[in-house]
Formats: sequence, C-alpha cells, structure tokens
Amino acid sequence: MSYAPTPPSPAAAQPKNGLGTAGFVLGLVGLIFAFIPLIGVVAWPLTILGLIFGIIGTLRANRGQASNKGMAITAVVLSAIGLAICVIWTAAFGKAVSDTANGMPTAAAPPVVADAGSSPASAAPSAAGKHTVIVEVTTAAKANVQWSSGWTTNSQEVVEKGKTWSQTLTMDDLAFTTVTVTAVDFKLGDKDSTCKITVDGKTVVEQSNSVAALCTYQP
Repeated sequence: MSYAPTPPSPAAAQPKNGLGTAGFVLGLVGLIFAFIPLIGVVAWPLTILGLIFGIIGTLRANRGQASNKGMAITAVVLSAIGLAICVIWTAAFGKAVSDTANGMPTAAAPPVVADAGSSPASAAPSAAGKHTVIVEVTTAAKANVQWSSGWTTNSQEVVEKGKTWSQTLTMDDLAFTTVTVTAVDFKLGDKDSTCKITVDGKTVVEQSNSVAALCTYQP
C-alpha cells in the first residue's frame, strides 16, 4: 500500500515591518515640510520619530523579526536628510535674527525734556561706522509725543506746554524714523508745535502745526 508523500509545510511568514513603514511615512512627510520656511518647524518631530522608527525597523529586519528592510533603510535616509535641513534652517534663522538685532537702532540716552528755546543736550560722538539720529519736539501746548525707528517703538509720552523733548538714537544702518506731536488741549489761536529729525548733525525734516505735526525720515 503506497502513501502519498506529505507536502512540506510552508515556512512561517516573517512579520511585516510596521515600524519601518511608519518611519518611511514620517521621514517622507518630514522631508517635504523641512523645505518650507517657518512651517518647517513641524518637520523636527516628524524626522526625529522617522529616524528612530527606521533604525528600529532595520535592526528588526536584520534579526529576522520583520520584513521590508528596504523601506526601513529608506526611512532612515529620508529622516536623516530632513533633520539635516531642519538644522540648516535653524542655524540660518538664528544668524538672521542676530544680524538684525545688531543692526537695530538703540537709544543712546533717555528722552530729554527742557524749556522751549534751550538746546537739548548734544549727542556724544558716535562710534566709528555708527550714525546718530535725534528726534525732537517743541510744544506750544500740552501734547502727546510718539516716535519710532526701525523696530524700536516708544510708547506715547505727554509733554507739557513750552517744553523741548528729544531722543537720541545710535544705529549701524539708518532706518525709517518718524516722530509725531499732537496737541492734547487744542485751542484756536494756539501757536504751532514743531517736530524735527536730525541725522548725523544735519536736520533732514522739520514740520510745524498747531494741531498735529508729523516728521518722517526715509534713508
């Protein structure tokens, strides 16, 4: 009596490499976002997780505990490239912020208020390569004064009647500067209040008005 040979049992299928697949998806999405300025900040966690999952997936595949080794290795490569781009963007952004901060105008001294007709304190000579900008207001009535230069903006100040207010700035690169003086208690027949901007000792703009005066300087 003959017996049919027993067919060999199929080899147990290796488990699928879920971590490698997840790492591939995270690495790919992170790499895409890494090229987009500002929005690319979301690429940081994506690429880091993708790199971790890809490495674990590759190790599991090497030990025969998972399949799809090629996708796990691709996850490691994509995540590493995306993470490198994130680092480059961060370094470039940090340098830009540092350069901008170094070039911003700074107040050389607190605002000076003196009686009208007297000259405000002269600014000390600027360091080599720097510019001195003076914003000045003379009030004929009690007035609000506000000034700005570049990214530096001063809060509103109230200056009493018959006073000269001034603010001295030093900066590496000349920036758009403006100063306004607006009467608080305006009355018909009031004299004009005056605003003035001086750059490196030269008056570049001067305006007078009894209601409001605006002086702007564009380098």
